[in-house]
Amino acid sequence: MIVETEAVVLHAMNYRDTSKIVTLYSRKFGKIKVIAKGTRNQKTNKFGSSLEPMTLSSVVLYKKEHRDLHLLSKSEIVTPLSRLQDDSERMFTGLSLIELVNMVMHDEEENELIFLLLAESLKQIDTAPKNVVNVLIAFMVKLFQQFGFGLSVDECVQCGRRTEKENFSSAFLRLSDGKYICSDCSKEGLVSGTRISGEVLKMLHYMQMHGIEQSAILDIPIKNCVEILATSQAYLRYHIEGTRTLKSLSLLYSTK
Repeated sequence: MIVETEAVVLHAMNYRDTSKIVTLYSRKFGKIKVIAKGTRNQKTNKFGSSLEPMTLSSVVLYKKEHRDLHLLSKSEIVTPLSRLQDDSERMFTGLSLIELVNMVMHDEEENELIFLLLAESLKQIDTAPKNVVNVLIAFMVKLFQQFGFGLSVDECVQCGRRTEKENFSSAFLRLSDGKYICSDCSKEGLVSGTRISGEVLKMLHYMQMHGIEQSAILDIPIKNCVEILATSQAYLRYHIEGTRTLKSLSLLYSTK
């Protein structure tokens, strides 16, 4: 059947002499793979730049049941994201975002909320005047919630003291349930979890409580960015088997 949907381009690879196999995260069907015939030939390419990674496009495809690969008929850019290639921070943050989605999402499982979150995040990376890495962090925090293992960092699980009212020097984040034990309670005995700084705890709590756009307001030192991203990836690896470190993220920090 012929279907139309909005989609974010996650990955593209050459196929035979003139075509590409493109992985999309679509609004209606989740992650799908399509074959775009003739796209590598300037004379026959009818898709333009709409199949470049990180592009938000409207696509028409011939979708066949019980098939892993569908035929792309039409693709047009919906929202130009012209600044994503302007500097290495925007580019590698955006690439990390689509790499993450491509890695953790299963094929053809519709999730409109994740699509909307992905599209919003790419737009924010494109338009935010600064702190674009915050968008990736906030996306991961929201993704945890969508997957059903959201962080619960509003209060210490033992003493109940509130994150927003306290300034803990550090905390132990439990990977099993996303809750934490504050630095004061951890002195009383052995605790399990990943140790994080009090600053990172505050940032995770803020992003848990606020939207993607508000998260870009935070000024986070690079050392805290590295810590919070490492913690977020560790949390993801604990809950989703086979998750690996984001290659694009490594490239981002190699340029700083």
